[in-house]
Amino acid sequence: MSGWWWAAALLGATAALLLAARYLGGLRRLHAALRRIAHGDVARPLALDLPRGLRAAQRDLEVIARQARDLDLAAHRERAGLDAILASIPEGIFTVDRRLCLRQANRGVQAMFRLSASPAGRTVVEAFGHAAMHRLVQEGLQGGQPHRGEITLEQDGTRRVFELSISPLELDADGPGAVVVVHNITRIKSLEQVRRDFVANVSHELRTPLTIINGYLETLVDGGLEDRAMTEKALRVMFKHGDRLGRLVDDLLTISRAESRDVPLETQRLDLRDLLRRVVEQFDEPIRRQGAVVRITTAEGDLSLEADAGRLEQVFLNLLENALKYGNRPGLVVGLYAERAGPNIHVQVTDNGPGIPHEDQEHIFERFYRVHKDRSRETGGTGLGLSIVKNVVQAHGGSVALRSLPGAGATFTVALPVRQAKPVAPPPWSAAKKTATAGPGPGLDRVL
Repeated sequence: MSGWWWAAALLGATAALLLAARYLGGLRRLHAALRRIAHGDVARPLALDLPRGLRAAQRDLEVIARQARDLDLAAHRERAGLDAILASIPEGIFTVDRRLCLRQANRGVQAMFRLSASPAGRTVVEAFGHAAMHRLVQEGLQGGQPHRGEITLEQDGTRRVFELSISPLELDADGPGAVVVVHNITRIKSLEQVRRDFVANVSHELRTPLTIINGYLETLVDGGLEDRAMTEKALRVMFKHGDRLGRLVDDLLTISRAESRDVPLETQRLDLRDLLRRVVEQFDEPIRRQGAVVRITTAEGDLSLEADAGRLEQVFLNLLENALKYGNRPGLVVGLYAERAGPNIHVQVTDNGPGIPHEDQEHIFERFYRVHKDRSRETGGTGLGLSIVKNVVQAHGGSVALRSLPGAGATFTVALPVRQAKPVAPPPWSAAKKTATAGPGPGLDRVL
């Protein structure tokens, strides 16, 4: 009897040991699975094969792992979406920690600052090499409040202006940081400068004739009417400057309407030979007075095109007036040459005048830009003629270019499409007309 008892006890102890070993192995696998989940390794299935008593814990752990996988997938999708959004934003965006080291940076930062690689992992100074930018970001980070500022960069011979918007951002255990949004405001600054220059120039151009007119009016009111010679002189001067004001207003309206694409062209089929002839005839008297020679030369073939006759006439009126006014010298010869060039017609206006200095050529089509400022005001120009030429030609879908050697004259080349892209309705305005004596006269040499 005792032998059977010891055998049963031995079997029971063995079974208990096996069961304990199985449970112990299951607990170890359960612990290893918990460690995997804690370290974010949830992609692989658990496959624990735990004993019956631990299967409830296994099911709970599988639920936790599945939820962790779902959360990880959602976080991955959100990160990918955020990266795509940041990559598509043209503005530069980057984050910095308290040491002013860049944590993240989108592609806009690389493009804006012409960097060959991502600046992430480098300090602001190392990444951009700009002390003012470092100070600006540092001020925003230390202030703890949204902060804005501007910096100017000179790079590759170009000057660019950036606006930085710095906002506090809680990062992680490293403490506070900031997110920096960079806007390229170079064009805005340039337009602001153009606007300021435009207002200043218009104010000057309006003030000068008004001051002269008011001065003569004051003279007449104070008794100058008794002096007939003085009265006639005053009236002539006031008429001259009143006409100057009128031409300035007309030119401002013309360039404003040409720059705004809201006003359509009044297009019609016209012969460029006839248009050039009309333009030259309007300058018979100035040509005769200067003793200049104006030649119109046209190539053979059809030179008709679709254009706004009034506005196109003003283009060549301005170019011819410019050549006569600033090429004023003995033996002045002005040539107008037109030819067909594929889908375009090219018109060259040349003169043998003094030419245009190289440093002025890139600005010659700007509003109110004058090569010889004092002389230009004496001749009564508004400083808008060539700017009107450029805008009207561009409104027709064409282009205008200048070629000049100082001392060897100038050539303006106008390229105009034969056909306009879209038929448009007539505009509620017409180009300002210039008064001139009609009919051919001495000094006018036409070759048609």
